[in-house]
Order: sequence, then C-alpha cells, then structure tokens
Amino acid sequence: MERFEVASQAIRTAGEALRRCHLEAEEIRQKADHQDLVTYWDRRTERLLRREILAAFPQDSIVGEEYPPEEHGAEEVTWYLDPIDGTTNFINQHRNYAISVGCWSGTAPLFGMVLDVKRQELYWAKAGGGAWRDQRPIHVSDRTRVPELLMTTPEVLHAFLKQHPQREALIRLAREVRGVRSLGSVALELCQVAAGEADLFVALRSSPLDHNAARIILEEAGGVCCALSGRSLPVGEKSAVLAANSDAVLREVQTTCCK
Repeated sequence: MERFEVASQAIRTAGEALRRCHLEAEEIRQKADHQDLVTYWDRRTERLLRREILAAFPQDSIVGEEYPPEEHGAEEVTWYLDPIDGTTNFINQHRNYAISVGCWSGTAPLFGMVLDVKRQELYWAKAGGGAWRDQRPIHVSDRTRVPELLMTTPEVLHAFLKQHPQREALIRLAREVRGVRSLGSVALELCQVAAGEADLFVALRSSPLDHNAARIILEEAGGVCCALSGRSLPVGEKSAVLAANSDAVLREVQTTCCK
C-alpha cells in the first residue's frame, strides 16, 4: 500500500472517531494558558495516525503536535501531523476543526490531506496532480482587485489587537479588502483559499504542523504562499504565513499593505 492510501484510511478512521466522540470536561487541559488548550482526543488521534503510518512505513520520520518527533533516518520522508487543528473550535463548537497530514521528501512535497471532520470533507492534493475536495477538483478564485478580496486570519487577537511590527499594515489591509473572516483553523482557512471561498490568508503564528499539508493543497489549486517577509515558507520551522490566490495578488498586498 502506498503512503497516500495509508494516510487516506488513517485520517478517515481518526476523523470518524472524533466526529462521534463525547468530549468531557476532565479531558481538557491547558498548555501555556487558558487560550492554549489540548484534549485527550488530540493525543488519541495523533497516536492512531502514528501507529498506522509506522506500521506501514517504519523507516519514515514523524513530526506531530503532541509527542516528540520520531526520526528514523533511513529515508528523507517526513510526515507532519496536526491531530486537531482548531482545538478551541473542537471544544466549544464541535465543528470548524480539522485533521491535517502532510507528507514531504526533504523539502519536496509529496501530498497533503486536510479533513474537515464535522463536514466529512477531505481536501487533498498530490504533488503535480491538482487539488481536490473529496472527488471534486478545486481551484482558487480569479479575483485580483484588493477591494474584491475576502481575507481570512485564524487569530484576530494577534493580527489586529496585539502590538507587533506589521500591526498597522494589517489594519490598513483589513480596511482595503472586501471583508475579514476568522475560522480559527490554519489548515481549513488555507483550504478556503484553495477552494476559491477566500482570496487572502494571513497568520502571524503558524507551525509546519498547521500548514504543511494545506500549503500543498493551496499550491496545487493555483495559489501561492510565503512568509510574511516575502521569503520562501520554510518546511520545518514556525513562520508567519501570507497566502493568496495568485502571485499578482500576493505582490499587490505586499507592495501596498505589508511594507
């Protein structure tokens, strides 16, 4: 069985367990503070994904949200796992959260999968094979003018309310675009851009676990992404992320609003 098939089976099995689970208060824990949470189900989901992947490909390396990296080193293939992207949504809404699985060979993408658990929709892409939502191809929008763009950001507090070097530029950008939305999940918001449901994405804080699957889907759908500084988005490091439906929009936003 190929890696893609193993991932597809594992992510759907994990998603079905999450969709049916009944989260109890004692299963919720704080990490850094009351806005940084983890649940029993984050850890359970990651254990399931790791078990299925390593049973089929014990030589592969895994980087996940809840457990230390497993670096076996026999090959350069690394899996990036976010068992619940949008844990706060999972706790408070039980929707708008995703399981994210990205598979890379060094710095070359192999495939990415993002499962919208509640809606039971799987976004996926293989390198060079286009982007899909279940069995339907998806593509970015063709909007080009800034006043027509819908922007999404997963953390309104950090983007617009806290002090940081890009704050005024982002506030200016928010006034220029048609609207700003926040879903609270990096992976799902990047998939919204990939599907043409949003046009622009900004995150001041994102880890490879959050975006390494969705960025493959976005790029296969015709979109682009980079660090907020304009440099290439690193595969193995945390980074601010700027993504758009086209190079032209990305350049326009960087030139006029994110200096």
